[in-house]
Amino acid sequence: MKFSVAKEKLYPFLQHSGNFTTNKNLSTILQNILIEAEGTHVTIKATNFQTGFTASIEAQVVTPGVTTVSAKKLSDIVRELPDGKEIDFVFDGSRLHVKSGKSSFQLSTMDAELFPKQPTITPEYSLTIDGAMLMDLFKRIAFCISTDTSKVEYNGAHMNIFGDRIEISAADYQRIASSSEKLAEPFTDEFIINIPKKTVLEVVKILDGAKNIHLETDKKQVAFKTDSISITSKLIEKYIKSLTRLFNEEYRNTALIDKGNLFEVVKRISVITSDVTHGVYLSFAGSQLTITSMETEYGKGQEVIDDVEYSGEPMDIIFNAKHLMEILSNITSERVKFAMNSKLQPALILPDNQASKYLLVPIAMEKIS
Repeated sequence: MKFSVAKEKLYPFLQHSGNFTTNKNLSTILQNILIEAEGTHVTIKATNFQTGFTASIEAQVVTPGVTTVSAKKLSDIVRELPDGKEIDFVFDGSRLHVKSGKSSFQLSTMDAELFPKQPTITPEYSLTIDGAMLMDLFKRIAFCISTDTSKVEYNGAHMNIFGDRIEISAADYQRIASSSEKLAEPFTDEFIINIPKKTVLEVVKILDGAKNIHLETDKKQVAFKTDSISITSKLIEKYIKSLTRLFNEEYRNTALIDKGNLFEVVKRISVITSDVTHGVYLSFAGSQLTITSMETEYGKGQEVIDDVEYSGEPMDIIFNAKHLMEILSNITSERVKFAMNSKLQPALILPDNQASKYLLVPIAMEKIS
């Protein structure tokens, strides 16, 4: 095998592939990537059995061939080579020779036959989704995916395709996030899949900027594909059919607030909150919202926001400031709507300009004057 490729073309894919290998305490072959040169392209593959990554890179292939090599070591070497240079690769049957300018390296390899075959998907469902839209949907809810492994159904993003809509939702016991958009073309069927958090984050990192993304699933695995990249993943086979049912409640009290101002006030007041609860009181009355920290050994803080459009009886509600700020930071509208029934029931938080909605569970404590 012999080929040449520019560092700028190769290095980003080597970086990505490393996130799909295993650590050094597990199988050696799963620490490697498979490199195959054929025609006018070089293909890189990586897998850890749960997820897989494939990328096709344009290269000058002199002699076709295939081998596997340490993902980390090759990535480290290519990173340190001079920018703007061609890198020459030669596989002599036992070692991979890497040369650029006056630098040369010899890397140990393992037989490509040992590299696990990535499972194929016989699609039960497939569709093409606008790339920018899918990335936005994932970004709006990813922060809300639980990391508590005791209930695996909460460890992923629930993607629901139905009619002309795509809806992606997530929950972590304290919050529920859901975002939906209209598909370019109506889908003739309906399905729900639960995509692991790590897969969601890798898809956002790697495919952000893709014009269109082709999705295929057999309800056990999913593949996200572009012209040059494929990301595959096992699915979480348990999912929550009624994850968004709480959004259907009716609310007696509503408030429309400037989002940027609210975020900055909560951020300031949170400086003096408890390291355990991060609790802040939101006190609604008339056109004012008073935000107060729960008193700690350091004292407390308070700030008032005017010009709030509030409808309902005066009420106090306590939120975890960090959870509230995470929701607000994923909202792009200038104003945000709060809908509430009581200090003990989840509050609905709605942006003005995007089809997203969030539920935030309050802290069940009494306000101390």
